Amino acid sequence: MTLSVDRVLPSNTPDSWDLAEIFAYALAYGLYLTMSTIALLIIILKTNFFEEKFGVTLDKVYPDGAKDPNDYMIHMIMYLQVAIISQALIFVTRSHGFFFMEMPSYALLGAFCVAQLISSIIAAYANWGFTQIKGISGGWIGIVWVWNIIWFLPLDFVKFAMKATIIKYLRQRHEQQIAQEVRGQSQGVPMARTTSRVGSIHESLYSNRVSFIKRAARSVGFKGGKKVHLSQNELQRFASIQAAHTGQTLARHASRQ
Repeated sequence: MTLSVDRVLPSNTPDSWDLAEIFAYALAYGLYLTMSTIALLIIILKTNFFEEKFGVTLDKVYPDGAKDPNDYMIHMIMYLQVAIISQALIFVTRSHGFFFMEMPSYALLGAFCVAQLISSIIAAYANWGFTQIKGISGGWIGIVWVWNIIWFLPLDFVKFAMKATIIKYLRQRHEQQIAQEVRGQSQGVPMARTTSRVGSIHESLYSNRVSFIKRAARSVGFKGGKKVHLSQNELQRFASIQAAHTGQTLARHASRQ
């Protein structure tokens, strides 16, 4: 919801919802973030790197050193990793260049901080057996945060690579389709400018007034270049009558307004 009050740089060209571009970006970001989650899971299950370097532990470790992939603590680690990196993605997608070159609004930044603070608290204290998750230590929480920061930084290069390849191709194809449509229209029936309905209504309203004045002038002999002088009061009275008559006409035909 805080995206509605975010401050972003507008595009240099008119934009439209292009589903092909949206799906292409979503696929690229999704594959990259999936790789970050799978890589973390493999390191946890297949190595003792985190245990040896940071002194963290898991609940279910077999005598031969193997780890249970259904360990509730591993479930919690995966939850926290996905929650943080998925929401952090918004800082990449909202910017044209590097994410740190376009400062987000305080509302968006605050929403991210509050949401991930809550996620970290849940990861530390939520021992909910029915969800098959269990609270993890502060060491694991710190590991997840550092892991996500490492994987977050190259996301801008994923965006740039997409713009330079697939997105560029999709936009060129879209421009070619538009050019073909324009050429097809130019070879068809030529377009002729017609008078708008509003213009025709105004013309019908005021042409009658002008023709009436001309007929009245001819009937009383004011023609042949003769000049007519009217007092200011007469002109105001004539303008008032004309305005009142026009108002009555518009009132009878509301669609003309």
